[in-house]
Amino acid sequence: MERGTSMKKSAFFDFFNDTDATQFAEIVQASVEDQDYINWNEFLLPKDYGDAEIEYWAIRKSCALFDVSPIRKIRITGAAAGKLLDYVLTRPVSNIQSMRGIYVAYCHEDGSMKDDSILYKFAHDDYLLMPSDIDHSAYLDSFRELLAISDSDLNITECTDDWHGVALQGPQSASVLSTMGFEQIDELHPFEVRYYTIAGAKVVVARMGFTADLGFELWFEPEFTPMFQALIKEVRNTKKLAIPAYGLTALEACRLEGAFIVAGWDFSTEADPNPDFLRSPFEVGLGWLVNLNADNFVGRDALVAQKTHSHRFVLRQFKIDQHCDVEDSLAVYAMVNGGQQAVGTVNCSAWSWGLNSLIGNLSIARQHSDCAEAWIFIKGERFDMTLSRGPFFKDPRRNQTPASLLD
Repeated sequence: MERGTSMKKSAFFDFFNDTDATQFAEIVQASVEDQDYINWNEFLLPKDYGDAEIEYWAIRKSCALFDVSPIRKIRITGAAAGKLLDYVLTRPVSNIQSMRGIYVAYCHEDGSMKDDSILYKFAHDDYLLMPSDIDHSAYLDSFRELLAISDSDLNITECTDDWHGVALQGPQSASVLSTMGFEQIDELHPFEVRYYTIAGAKVVVARMGFTADLGFELWFEPEFTPMFQALIKEVRNTKKLAIPAYGLTALEACRLEGAFIVAGWDFSTEADPNPDFLRSPFEVGLGWLVNLNADNFVGRDALVAQKTHSHRFVLRQFKIDQHCDVEDSLAVYAMVNGGQQAVGTVNCSAWSWGLNSLIGNLSIARQHSDCAEAWIFIKGERFDMTLSRGPFFKDPRRNQTPASLLD
């Protein structure tokens, strides 16, 4: 793949790498996209910052930092903000209490997933939508006429560069934030959002994350970033903690241990369209995000029909107790009626140091949803896999309130 020359540094790249601009250019020039890094909204997200295994164990045993600044951010405000989102999303959010982080899905009219996102609800007329890498501003704006929304009642603003942010994840994350001055941080409930003032700056904190562990997401204006970095350095010294950064490889291991899905990896999106990989919420384990009793929303009729007449695929997790190079979309086989038959495909995979196994998500044909054992072929060699449903990593500290303030 052609080496990128227009990649941008995200907010914490230098802090995590201890590099300067010249060195960043050299890193980009010497690296290969999708091998050493991915392009995340034109920002470089490295696979690791030196050692992915160390980063993984920091998440699971201590805590570590992830730069979420490049995630797409869309502010939706005004009296009709809730009305718009209730129509676009597969479950209403206008009736959910404020100061919450909400996992949401939205579909095309045929019921296939358009995207999934995190939505922060600050107030009945103030929301922040965070899809991973697609700007849905024009899409959201297109419903004004249909929903009879006046310009004065709705404002949609793409504001990706207006917020810097980090995810602090791991069993000591609450303790670290408490030391940094985030008072009573341990009392935040899962998915609760709270405003803090630190060194005169407003910081938005949510008890959320993508590692299936205790963790928090923090958002602030770019001017506060140097101060936040200074506070991290101070805590590193005070608590004698490394608090390293982690890249995509460690993140993938943790999120797959939690059986989380990612748009583009677990279903097709407009960013990388594939008609054969279109999936509905029911087909990627997100049926819990669909409220068919709600008023009309985009894709509702198709989802009602699918719920009634069943769907084509189910999401399953797999584990292989050895290293192997598994490509996405690889065929999965099982015994069906006494013979070998393709029953699905691999969505994505990662090595889990905690499980000492390769794990991942599968898309399995619904009629084979009861399969517990299957296999794949790599260069003619068979690798057996165990199929399961749900997360591999389930530590109660993720949802325990108050969160532990470990020393």
